[in-house]
Amino acid sequence: MSHPKRQQVVPNENDLGHWRLALWLVFLGGFLFFWPGCLDRYLAPRFFFLSGALLVAIFLIKKDLRSLSTGNLHWFDYLLLGWYGLNVASVSWAFSWSEAVFYTQKTVLLLGVYAFLRLALLREEGMVRQVLGQITRLVTVLVSAILLVQLGLAFAKSGLDNETLYDYASGLFGNKSLAAEFLFCLLVLNLLFLSPLSTQKRGLFGFAWVLLVLLILVLQVRTAWVALFAGAVVYSLIRAFLEPDFRKIFLQKILPAGALSVGGFIAILSWKGTEHGFAERLNPLNYQESATSNERRFVWYKTDLLNADHYWLGVGNGSWKFWMPSKSIKGGYRLEEKNVVFTRVHNDYLEIRSEMGMVGVSWFCLLLGAAFLSGFWALKRNPYESNSGQASNHEFLTLIAGLAGYSIIQYFDFPRERIEFQVVLALFFAFLVHGARNIGIAFFWKNSGSLKTPFLVFLGLSLIFNLIIGWERMRGETHNVRLMDAQAKGNWKTVITESKLAENHFYEYTDAAIPIAWHEGVAWFQLGQFDKASTAFERAYHLNPWSFQVLNNYASALVKTNRFADAIPLFEQALNINPRYDDGKFNLSFVYFQLADYPKAEAWLNQVDTIANPGNDADRSKNKATLKRLEEFRTALREKQK
Repeated sequence: MSHPKRQQVVPNENDLGHWRLALWLVFLGGFLFFWPGCLDRYLAPRFFFLSGALLVAIFLIKKDLRSLSTGNLHWFDYLLLGWYGLNVASVSWAFSWSEAVFYTQKTVLLLGVYAFLRLALLREEGMVRQVLGQITRLVTVLVSAILLVQLGLAFAKSGLDNETLYDYASGLFGNKSLAAEFLFCLLVLNLLFLSPLSTQKRGLFGFAWVLLVLLILVLQVRTAWVALFAGAVVYSLIRAFLEPDFRKIFLQKILPAGALSVGGFIAILSWKGTEHGFAERLNPLNYQESATSNERRFVWYKTDLLNADHYWLGVGNGSWKFWMPSKSIKGGYRLEEKNVVFTRVHNDYLEIRSEMGMVGVSWFCLLLGAAFLSGFWALKRNPYESNSGQASNHEFLTLIAGLAGYSIIQYFDFPRERIEFQVVLALFFAFLVHGARNIGIAFFWKNSGSLKTPFLVFLGLSLIFNLIIGWERMRGETHNVRLMDAQAKGNWKTVITESKLAENHFYEYTDAAIPIAWHEGVAWFQLGQFDKASTAFERAYHLNPWSFQVLNNYASALVKTNRFADAIPLFEQALNINPRYDDGKFNLSFVYFQLADYPKAEAWLNQVDTIANPGNDADRSKNKATLKRLEEFRTALREKQK
């Protein structure tokens, strides 16, 4: 198959101004936009903003698209469209429509940023690199400054204690893990866009590079450390293989330094450090013994059990968080005792496997494999030099190394959920595919006008739909914040009002997968309106039938209306999910007490247990309260049996 020669479009600075503005909107806003009134200040607001930014970008560049006569549709484009199609299909078998649509439409943002950036690179590659370099510099300064302030506050309180860092060092990304992982992505972008600068500016680049590495280390996020190490190894090995001059440097300097690092690493393995201290975090062997590691392995094990029942197609997009407790949370200490709810698997591959089955995870891995293949092909065929405005081998190596680190992050965290990470992934895909643009199916924009217009219409309509979803979720979250504030103050009438305002077709759950209707039920229950509470709890039960809190409260409301027979199986279901849920055991004992079935009432009391080896005051207080309550129940039972 013959391929056309690459034709350069002569840039018009006035026309390029539209592209520049669009790039600033998409990338700066996609990285940093937030809305403080929301429960999650970053997720839905960035979903909403980026959807609007892409719509504006389409409007700004639509007239200029006719000049893009050299843009062939790469086979990767079809893979990405197929990935979106599979996400759409999964909505039909998902448990929750509102969550499935939201997570599916995130894929539109990945597709939209990728398509826009591919067009921008075809329009004027040098301009794209220049603008993205400016954005990278600004984001580096802003994010680093914010994190430095937060780290300073954390250090002033408790030094570099890991738990304190969780409270303070959230950056602009929700938690310190996501902040550190975004710093890794930012480091890759600095290497990609800022390294081929003048000698004077390279000093600033070097300072930024060192600062980002230090911040990643200080944040004590092992996943980011591993991604950084893996990216460096991939870059060095491939470059040494391709470039004889670099191979000498690699063998004479980098390899010996690496050997010393390995020696230091072995020494670190024998250094346990103190609990929650920096040394303890630095030693990877400690992670295997940590509560976080045990908890994550527990969640992954339960997910594997779920996957066995939904092998090929999974449980549907956004539905893992509802289905996972159906396999019982027995053995997960914080899940059982602390009411901690996992809403993400902390492993994107396993989550996709769970929600879209073997078909979905195979397709996703195929996407990553195709991107790597495009990068290697670009390295093989790249005729351009870095000073000509096009990509150099260094840049393709940086992209491949960055994608390798990103792939590792996906194994231990959930970048698939976060909008800023989808923007980064789209950037990696677009640049890698652009470098390998002359392989694949030779369809050209000029020869496929019948494809260009329908695609842009589809993308525009999807983004408008995204704006509706994003606005409704932001509105719901804003009322949810007010709801929770009112609930903490015991203002139950306000809770009812805010719960009704918060719930809509696109927002039905809190960030802990608890239905908004549950909060309404709690309010009615506290006001003594048990029939209305039962109605609200029943709706919550249908929205999440595997939440033991929902089950317990629904059954409790039924007890208040003397529907004991209906309440018993709900209490039992709650205890099947969480066998250590003592409130459910007390409630079942009470029901059987009311039914005068005293042996069963006593049998459930005998199953009430305290926390073994309580490690803090909260656990000891809980044990004391449980024992006191248990004695009160036993006393009442003995008096009734006299």
